[in-house]
Amino acid sequence: MNSEIIEDGPDCYPWRPVFAWWPVTTITGKRVWWYKLYKRRVWIVWGTGFHMEPINQFATLFEILES
Repeated sequence: MNSEIIEDGPDCYPWRPVFAWWPVTTITGKRVWWYKLYKRRVWIVWGTGFHMEPINQFATLFEILES
């Protein structure tokens, strides 16, 4: 099933710095904790566009710069 990320819709937020107290998965699939990360909220659209849900994404600064 294909999916698409909407970064500039309603209830979407830009990257902001947070501290990962508990393990989280970054956008590249790494599990990190006790680390300064960046977090944003985006919408993900599944299938043909009829099902959307908000998700939180986490990334390190290097992952943001590489994407």
